[in-house]
Amino acid sequence: MDKQTFIEKIAGYVRKYAADYGIMVHSPIIAKAILESGWGESRLAAVYHNYFGLKCGTKWTGRSVNLSTMEEYAPGTLTQMKDNFRVYGSMEEGVKGYFEFIQLERYQNLRGITDPEEYLETIKADGYATSSTYVENTMRIVTQYNLTEYDRKGEEEGMAKTASAVIAQARAWVGKKEADGTHKSIIDVYNSHKPLARGYKVKYTDAWCATFVSAVAIKCGATDIIPTECGCGQMIALFKNLGEWSESDSRTPQPGDIIFYDWNDTGSGDNTGWPDHVGIVESVSGGKITVIEGNKDNAVARRTIAVNGRYIRGYGVPKYDKEASAGTAEGTKSVAEVAKEVIAGKWGNGTDRKNRLTAAGYDYDKVQSEVNAILSGSKTASDKISVGDKVKVTNNITYTGKSFKTYYKEYDVIEVKGDRVVIGIGKTVTAAVNVKNLAKV
Repeated sequence: MDKQTFIEKIAGYVRKYAADYGIMVHSPIIAKAILESGWGESRLAAVYHNYFGLKCGTKWTGRSVNLSTMEEYAPGTLTQMKDNFRVYGSMEEGVKGYFEFIQLERYQNLRGITDPEEYLETIKADGYATSSTYVENTMRIVTQYNLTEYDRKGEEEGMAKTASAVIAQARAWVGKKEADGTHKSIIDVYNSHKPLARGYKVKYTDAWCATFVSAVAIKCGATDIIPTECGCGQMIALFKNLGEWSESDSRTPQPGDIIFYDWNDTGSGDNTGWPDHVGIVESVSGGKITVIEGNKDNAVARRTIAVNGRYIRGYGVPKYDKEASAGTAEGTKSVAEVAKEVIAGKWGNGTDRKNRLTAAGYDYDKVQSEVNAILSGSKTASDKISVGDKVKVTNNITYTGKSFKTYYKEYDVIEVKGDRVVIGIGKTVTAAVNVKNLAKV
């Protein structure tokens, strides 16, 4: 595996899991994998898929292997010792294992850090590494290979900020609740985003309706159009500052609008009271508004309310990016191009990725298949050879193992049967070749 392929694969898995664990910067983690695994070629990485030198400790219950390692407990003095290291089944499991490892209490201060050097200095101080030059060695890799292009900031800038993506993320969290503690992941997303509104870190026991809306915005990279706040009144003020506030509670909202409530509304005239609650408009039909709310009966759940109904305080109206029209048959880029953008983080993650790709006119299943193929190292859909394709010969050996002369830079594909490809010029056959000895032009 060449170095760029290794970077892309690690980066893809880091991007897949980082946000779910409250980690906002990717470049130092990619660099750590490079440094600690020797580009994936150390025995611990190549055989056991442990790319970060993760030791078992007392909490690990999975497979392990005992290997020699060098530790620098005194500056400049290396000590060889044997220790037990965690074993994983694949590169993806190994990267995910890193994020599970840093869920230990002493690493909780890594959440929300956006500067790669600060991340490395913090994890070093937390006791992750013993090398006295750990930070500078890892930062050198970050700089040399321009790994900051993979950081979350770049991801957010590349994301389309659409109502469909916001609604999709809200739907993904329906059912999370205080009773089983699953609501904590939403609050963690909010607290991981810096700077915190008014410098306040939300507690798991606080009311969290505005926190929910803010966390959705954070996950969708839409914090410039949906301001982050943990208080409803303060959020309205921020919407006003953005020029995104609709005071009229009789307004017929659009999906993706942010609806505010005042439980003391008398139902007479336009409500201008202090807001008590907030949610995200999912749909509007037949004069009824369906809303997804955090902290509705201590859970993420839906509410149905009439247009211009009692208790509506007003609406935040985010300036979303334009969505592709429903009639769009397909996007303008190839599946391979879009798949590479997905890996680079430009289309988000999970459900919001699917929603964005579909809205832009792309076939989500085809794109995701291409992404999976790239990350797994298998032949991608765009690389597959079919009749009518143009190919170049990379190894002039026939299917039966004999050599043949090549007189042209590219050939036409005449027939494909499994891994046997017949090539020629027009319909004139030159040779039958194993597909592995050809490259699509």
